[in-house]
Order: sequence, then C-alpha cells, then structure tokens
Amino acid sequence: MKKLFISMLVTFMAGAIYALAYPSFLGNGWLPFIFIALPFFLWQLEVTTVKTSFLIILAFNLGLDLTGYYWIPHTLREFGQLPYIISILFGSAFCLILQPHWWVYIIWKKFRPYTDWKSEKNILITAAVMTILERFVPQQFPSYVGSPWLHLAPYLSLAPYFGVVLFSFITYWLCLEIVAQLSVKKLRLQVWVVFSFFVLVNAIFPLKNSPEGLSLPVRIVQANIGNFLKVSSEQGDYNSYEAVNNIYKKLSIKENAFNPELIVWPETAYPETFYGEETVLSSTFMDIFQSTGSELLIGGYDQDITKPSMDLIETVFNSSLLLSENKVKSIYHKNILIPFGETLPFGPLNRQIVSIIPAISLFARGEGTPVMETRGGFRFVTPICYEILESNYMRSLLNQWEGNHFIVNHTNDSWYGATAEPYQHLFLSKWRALEFQLPIIRSTNTGISSVIYRDGSESKSLSIGETGTLDVILPLVKPKSTIYQVWGAIPCLILFALILAITWWREKVITLHAKNENLL
Repeated sequence: MKKLFISMLVTFMAGAIYALAYPSFLGNGWLPFIFIALPFFLWQLEVTTVKTSFLIILAFNLGLDLTGYYWIPHTLREFGQLPYIISILFGSAFCLILQPHWWVYIIWKKFRPYTDWKSEKNILITAAVMTILERFVPQQFPSYVGSPWLHLAPYLSLAPYFGVVLFSFITYWLCLEIVAQLSVKKLRLQVWVVFSFFVLVNAIFPLKNSPEGLSLPVRIVQANIGNFLKVSSEQGDYNSYEAVNNIYKKLSIKENAFNPELIVWPETAYPETFYGEETVLSSTFMDIFQSTGSELLIGGYDQDITKPSMDLIETVFNSSLLLSENKVKSIYHKNILIPFGETLPFGPLNRQIVSIIPAISLFARGEGTPVMETRGGFRFVTPICYEILESNYMRSLLNQWEGNHFIVNHTNDSWYGATAEPYQHLFLSKWRALEFQLPIIRSTNTGISSVIYRDGSESKSLSIGETGTLDVILPLVKPKSTIYQVWGAIPCLILFALILAITWWREKVITLHAKNENLL
C-alpha cells in the first residue's frame, strides 16, 4: 500500500509539472517540463500492473487537472451557477475525462505481445501507439504532448509537413528511451542523434510570415460584454439588448483613418436569432454597412426554420454569419459542440436538466461547411471556439474546397474569468497557423483578440477585460495547401516506418554479429 501511495504521489506531481509546460497561473510555460514530467509518468505506467495503471493514470490526470485546468470549478460556478463545493467536486471529476487516450492505452498494454518492450524497436512501436491514440481518441480540450514545442516558434519548420503529430511522436520516443536507458543503464545513441537532427532542421529553416502582395483590412471588435448582461439580452430584456447592440455598433463604426473591408465580431455576439439567409437584417447592420462600406462576419444564433419557432431545444445553431450588402450571405453552423456547455449526453433527460440549470444550452449540431468568401474573393473557414483545437477537424474544413486565404476563430472565453484558460486556448490555436500556413483572425468577447501569423507570431492584441477594436492589415499569400493539410498523419507514419525499419535492421545486424562472435 505504501509503495502504491508513493507511485501515485510521483505521478500526481508529474501531472502537475506536465501542466506547467503550457500557459498556467505561473506564466507562459516552459518546454523542458515535458521532458521532466513525462518520463516519470511513463516509468510508473511500465513498472505497474494493468490494474494499478488505472490509479496511476488517475493520479497523473488529477495533478494535470488541479494545476492546468484549475479554472474548471470557476467556470462551473459562473456558467452553471453551482454551489462552490459542488463546483470543486465536479471540477476534480474532470480528471476522469482529461487525456482519455491513456485509458485506451491500458487496453493496448494488456493485450500487446509478450516481449521485451525496452528494446529500441519496441519503444518505437510504443511511441507510435501513444501518438495515434492521442491523435484519434476525442478530447474535450485537445492538447497534445507535442504542443509545448510551440514555445520555439518560429523555429518549427517541420510543422507544415508533419503537423503537431511528429512533435508528439518525437517527444514520446525520447521520453520512453530516457526511462529505458536509465533502467538498462546503457546509453543508446540512435534516439539522441535523431532528436538532435530534428531540433537542428527545425532551427535552420525557421517559418516566415512573408506576404505576397495580398492583404485585407480587418477590424476585430472586442465588446467585453459581461456574462449576465449577455444572457439577459439573449433572454429578451430590452435594456440589456439595447446596451449590447449599442456597444457593438459603436465599436464597429469607430471613425478613424482605417477603412476595414471585413469587421469581425466574436462567438454568439448578436443576441437576436437569425432565420437563415431569408433573415431581414436590423437597422444596426444597415447603419454599419452605410458607415463603413464593410462586410460583417459575426457570431450569432441561427434558428432551424423547419422546427417550431418556440422550441429552442436543439433547434438553434451556434453560428458564424457573413453579412454583406444588406443580407445574410453565408452561414456556418458549429459542428463540434462542447459537452455540458452546448450539449448533453443524456437523451430524453436533457430537457429536464436544462430546466434545472438554464445556463446550459442545447444547440443543434451543424453539418458541413458553406463557402465563406469576401467581396474581394478571399476565402476562409470559421471554426467556433474549441473547434480550432481539433487538428483533424480543421483539415476536413480546409479540404472541402481549395483556395483558403485565412481562418477566423470566433470564441467567447468570458466564462473562465481571469484564469489561464484564454492563454491556453490562444497557445494551442497557434498550431493551426503553423500546420496550414494560414493567418488566424481570433475574435473573442473578453479577450484575447489578435491575429496569429503563419510563423506563430502575433499582431498587437486586445487583452483580457479590454473593450476596443483591433485594426489590422491582414497579410495574405496565394492559396496553397500544406503537405500536412493534404495528407494529415500519413507522412509521420511513413517516417516512423522508415525509422522502425532502420532500427530493426540495426538490431538484426547486432544480433548476428554477437552470434558470430560466440561461435568463434
């Protein structure tokens, strides 16, 4: 029992240190923490039984939860209006669903062939399995082991070719080898040579943000609307609606020397419901069109007109709407809904739960993606909130048609307060700019709003709690799909197969050489 307690304490601390590689309450994060924390966790996973592994993973996720996701209880109180102690209990329970790929890994561990899993060849296979599970097992707040490499941007030249997948694979491989080499007390050079070469290649050819003569003047509006004013305006209170409406209108038509061609509002910014492309726009939008001559891209609510208008349960979409020339030009409906925030998994009980906790919405789930294109012919996609963290999903969005010039991410992080969540969300979003070599317009309600460039750098930004506009000349390049956008994880799997083949050949040669020496 004492040994198990020590093992769980070690992995709890490893989870806490792991979280510090990302932005946290202690700052922006530090990449080396991954290479300190992960070997301890992997060591405990390998030396314990399958049954005990459940407790080891639980301890690791609890450390990660309390250090990295400490903002969850605050969100539950703000969003669900739950009592403090209930919020703490629910927040701690999130350790059961954080990084769920580790629960699947236990199944792999139980049924994998009985062999020497400390050999170089089998460690490579284990690293590949971990990478694939991390990649394809759904996560509510997708973050990968390779994500903290972003601290080295723009020195991540392999990102457009392999995505964050390769960075996860290299991290798993190195950490597994650290554990194995300490166990067998023998230095094995292969992983260190590949790791050094990997770092060198990324550093020699840094990513660049070189424009090609194309640009788009963009105004990003951050209205900084409080949660309760926002909810009140959506529930039909006239004074609240007018207050929200006037803030967005005033910021959008801000008079200066800047002439935007596209004005962007954040997620669910407009409190009134739209009814598809047949919607008659309010005078607010007419005044903005007349004053600026710009198109508007806003976050809002779109009602499914095939359902009863008074039924708001799973009939309203969380949407991105492109407004142009006094009409709704195009609408995107959010495809990936956040459990317990935008949807519930309880089927017929959902309506009863919403009546008890009214802050939880039951949105309809969108399907597919319409073409979003400015008057100037610039195409873009509009992932909403955490959708941008789903690299696989972003590939599917961008690959539905060719010729994307940029990405717009509408989000509303106001429910998280002055915590690390907005910084974590921004940090992880930057990977999509690197992988797809497209700038990202990040429009948020309460911050952080900015433009993320193709090399991972940022424009000036609107910080948390700031009200204002961000006027940016968005540099664009001619549309060109990256290798990663087209092929996804396949290039990484090919590289893995090549390294595995070389390792297998080396091990075979060494074994034959040892046998020949014994015969002599």
